[in-house]
Amino acid sequence: MKKFILGCMICIIGFISAFFCFTYAVMNPCIYNGIGGLKGDLLGADLLEPFGASLFIMVIGLGICGWEAYRKK
Repeated sequence: MKKFILGCMICIIGFISAFFCFTYAVMNPCIYNGIGGLKGDLLGADLLEPFGASLFIMVIGLGICGWEAYRKK
């Protein structure tokens, strides 16, 4: 049960950081070397790597939750 809660907390932290990166990029649109859209916004704000890392952290948290929820005891 403790590992499940840890997975939920990791997932929430990843989601919150991804949400802030996404919101900041959308609120400050720009075109980066001819690249538009969300990718251009993330590149222009220099948030592409933090956004990817936070999504990766969120997936790891979901994996821990799934592993703990459906493992055989």
